[in-house]
Amino acid sequence: MRNKMFKVSKQIQAGDREVQDRAEFFWCGSNLVLVVADGAGGMGGGAEAAEFVVKGVKERISSLELDSESLTNLVASLDREMAASGAFGETTCVLVVLSSAGIIGTSVGDSGAFIFSKIGVESLTVNQLRKPFVGSGRAMPVGFTGSSFEGTLLLASDGLLKYTSQQKIADTIATTDFESMAEKLIALVRYQSGASPDDVSVLLARKT
Repeated sequence: MRNKMFKVSKQIQAGDREVQDRAEFFWCGSNLVLVVADGAGGMGGGAEAAEFVVKGVKERISSLELDSESLTNLVASLDREMAASGAFGETTCVLVVLSSAGIIGTSVGDSGAFIFSKIGVESLTVNQLRKPFVGSGRAMPVGFTGSSFEGTLLLASDGLLKYTSQQKIADTIATTDFESMAEKLIALVRYQSGASPDDVSVLLARKT
């Protein structure tokens, strides 16, 4: 899908259990918002936690002043609400906003956001804290900012990042047309049977 400034691609591959990943993108004015949430397995309620985070971002982001601090506070607020309700499990969260001015975002967990370009790979989420996850009531999202980017932005859950190398991801992005890129990335971790070792979420964005 495209607007005047960015083109976007999304794909989710299910693992061998209930799909607990969520990935979404939408526009807030002229800003492109992308969010990936990977519900934590093994404790129940992970899918519901991921769904709540994505929905919460979509419903509330238009009321914010868009800077990394506001995004961080938004995710922290969702974390507290989830813990207080007792109705959710836990989830990772990577939230990125793209505009003509640059990149802002925040993250918690082991999902990630990267920019792949001709000059190399930049990890936007390099300083994130893996735990506590969102929904614990103790999550500590870490914000980030960047200048206007060239290349391809990738948001992905650990179903991709854990089971293949950054070099293979970079090679795939460099040699694949944008329209088929998400499928090619997921194919890096897909077994011959067609199954995947985990849920895999991929969100891609590039300037038009």
